[in-house]
Amino acid sequence: MANDTEGDKGQGSSSQPTSADVARLAEVSRTQVSYVLNDTGHSHVSGEKRERILEAARELGYKPQQSAQALRKGYSNEFGIFFPAPYTPRINDILGTIHEMGLARDCVPIQYSYNSYRDPARKLEAFNSLLARRPVGLFCSLLDIGMPEIELARSKGIDRILVLDVQVHEVIPTLLIPAESVGRLAAKHLLEQGHRRLGIIRPSDPVQERPFQLRLRGMRRELEAYPGAEVRILDWPAENLRPTLPFATRFASRSLGCGDCPTGLYTFSDDYAYPLMSALLDRGLAIPADIALIGTDDLPYSELFRPALSTIRFDDSSLGDRAVSLINSLITGESVEPRFLHTPEPVLVMRESTLGGSTKSRELTAGTGSRG
Repeated sequence: MANDTEGDKGQGSSSQPTSADVARLAEVSRTQVSYVLNDTGHSHVSGEKRERILEAARELGYKPQQSAQALRKGYSNEFGIFFPAPYTPRINDILGTIHEMGLARDCVPIQYSYNSYRDPARKLEAFNSLLARRPVGLFCSLLDIGMPEIELARSKGIDRILVLDVQVHEVIPTLLIPAESVGRLAAKHLLEQGHRRLGIIRPSDPVQERPFQLRLRGMRRELEAYPGAEVRILDWPAENLRPTLPFATRFASRSLGCGDCPTGLYTFSDDYAYPLMSALLDRGLAIPADIALIGTDDLPYSELFRPALSTIRFDDSSLGDRAVSLINSLITGESVEPRFLHTPEPVLVMRESTLGGSTKSRELTAGTGSRG
């Protein structure tokens, strides 16, 4: 028998319809309603009755009570999201897409965060608070937490887990950021513009070390076809985890503008490029005549700068769209949308900061011709 907490209220006696109301309208038992709406006991309900129950629930606007569902099934209809705050522009875009599009089967995305990855105790406290809500699944980043936390989630019965990472994991679904191919594409573009002294910014945020090393490896592999070309690592000021203009000014005066400095710079991400462009212009350096800049993420401001910033998107489709499809596949067991089955292919967006001249954007995917 269905174990609803709302009792046997008759239709019309409450503003909130109950499972009993659904059963009456569909002309089935409350037990069958419970099987269908709680997604259990499919073998006990025929296809025809299942459709009647779902139609009745839609007509009445019935919503299962979350607390009762959690007690019955051992988990809630919440899908947990765990990332450090403040969110980067990329994470903001992904999470914004998840909330805007919504998740399958009325799952509710719920976000937990922590203020500093430098405090493991606070991170674990926040993570345990999320697990205590018994979410139906989990989306997190392996750049910020490790496999021990993943195993902790699994020990709590959470097996629908999606991780964001720069490398694919065979044992766990991965929202891939193709770091190495992005680095290779950035180097390829700068080399094709005639630059032989390249640079790459090394972020001060230690979370970015693995992505940085993979992007650097991609650049070095592209340089193998250009004898005499080099790439130099330029460290961003260690105390500046989120790039700002004062530190960009310090970085520019220390690392750029000299005779043997890089003439083509991969800024790692757009948010490093923005303050750096201002600092370079303040020093009287012309972009791209004195130094060409290319970033990553194709953030909205990149096209608004003058000169407009050349940048790289991680794929033709947004990471947010891909994340929603992967999460819904975990929830429903259905296949991922066909357009997301391929490995993400970075897209180069060429603008003034590497090309000069026209502000019109041109796009280039790895291994294809330009468009736009």
